[in-house]
Amino acid sequence: MLLATVASGLMMAILSSSIVNIALPGIAADFQTNFSTAMWVASIYMIVQATFMPVMGRAGDLYGHRNVYVFGLLMFTAMSILCTFAWNIESLIAGRALMALGTSALSPMALSFVMDAFPGRERGPALGIMGGLMGAAPTVGTVSGGFLVGAFGWRSVFLVAVPLCAVILPLAMVVLKGHEARDGERGFDVPGGLLLTVGLFAGLLSVSQGRFWGWTDQRTIAGFAVLVLFLVFFIVWESRARRPMIDLSLFRYRSLVSANVAGMFASAAMFGTFVLLPFFFQRLVGDSPQVTGLKIAPLALMFLIIAPIGGRLTNTLGARTTPQIGLVIAAAGFLLISRVIADDVSTLLICVAIAVLGIGLGMTNAPLTTAALHDVPRDKRGVASSLPQMGRFIGSSFGIAVTGAFLSSRVAARLAEMGVPAAEASAIATASENGTISAQYHEAFNGAFQDVFVFALVLVAAAFIIATLVPQLREAGDKP
Repeated sequence: MLLATVASGLMMAILSSSIVNIALPGIAADFQTNFSTAMWVASIYMIVQATFMPVMGRAGDLYGHRNVYVFGLLMFTAMSILCTFAWNIESLIAGRALMALGTSALSPMALSFVMDAFPGRERGPALGIMGGLMGAAPTVGTVSGGFLVGAFGWRSVFLVAVPLCAVILPLAMVVLKGHEARDGERGFDVPGGLLLTVGLFAGLLSVSQGRFWGWTDQRTIAGFAVLVLFLVFFIVWESRARRPMIDLSLFRYRSLVSANVAGMFASAAMFGTFVLLPFFFQRLVGDSPQVTGLKIAPLALMFLIIAPIGGRLTNTLGARTTPQIGLVIAAAGFLLISRVIADDVSTLLICVAIAVLGIGLGMTNAPLTTAALHDVPRDKRGVASSLPQMGRFIGSSFGIAVTGAFLSSRVAARLAEMGVPAAEASAIATASENGTISAQYHEAFNGAFQDVFVFALVLVAAAFIIATLVPQLREAGDKP
């Protein structure tokens, strides 16, 4: 019951980050705004959620994991109602930001509960089940979002969360009893929290908007400068604070650092490529949103099937070998997709290629999460449990920005190979992105998309190399 309760809340939070993507065209049309403004509805959710995860994790250690988890559910529910009845684009963006504040509490608390409730060899399979739901959630959001928007309009993607919360909230109140604060020293580190959140927010804002503003734009550079400056101040402050928000000694654990960084690169490869697939299928192939979701669905199905198996394999093969095997399979999946992706590819062939990728990535998440939290003391698990998901969100933002920029550069390069002058190539790309796709852009984009999946192998290779530093940890034990 505990696993079902926290995993359902966590899946709902992740699903909400993807279900809205399919609704963005309708939102832009309804509020008569441009698509780049409507994109903030999706971007602000990811930025705020990644920014506030460590804050909520520390709050759980101080004030009780159940209390913070329930707060997150209540905030998420209230803001879902607000977004449903949003009266303009500004109110919708503000509602999404506050909704993300609520969901930022769910992930670290869910991992803390599972780490405490499942000892030893039971922990890997439990984290595998939760990892399967987490991995499947983005695809489920895309599929369900397509059907909801088609049947009931874009507001339905927010309203659907309310009955789900109505079921999860009373379960949380009953099932999660007894999980109280373990850190005896009360007192929240406000300066540390402000330094970290402002720095992360500025950096993630630059990462997500850099490809639209331009990487040399003053706003992009200023955001990265604030990130570096505030993180330096944060480290100096935390090293001297009596009750730091994040105990810097946590980063001495090789298991925590290596597993989180490997997971970050794996997420960058996955989200950086798969966020582009709906554009490929709908704009180049001409698929409907529903068909697009069904083509991507094998990824979710493989996550649900393989992730629990990956959790069990952690007990036998180890927390290092299991994700490395998964990353090799994922690399084969990326390579296979790069070879078959085309506007005339059969549905069966692309689904098989996506399924291979899902098998590899499904074997990766649970072992890395198990390793990341294995050595962390119980009274620090709230804030430590925020780091895997925060790393994955940062990796996702980084991957989307990098692959988006790489795709644009490869389209330009392929148009140049066709003998199209640079100025004309830019005009063709702009016209094709906003209107009818020209034959030249169609051919260039098709080839460039194949290049993107080859490029993803660089990110997978980085994850594999870093995973060699993860301890094997064949049997997850409890730490005092």
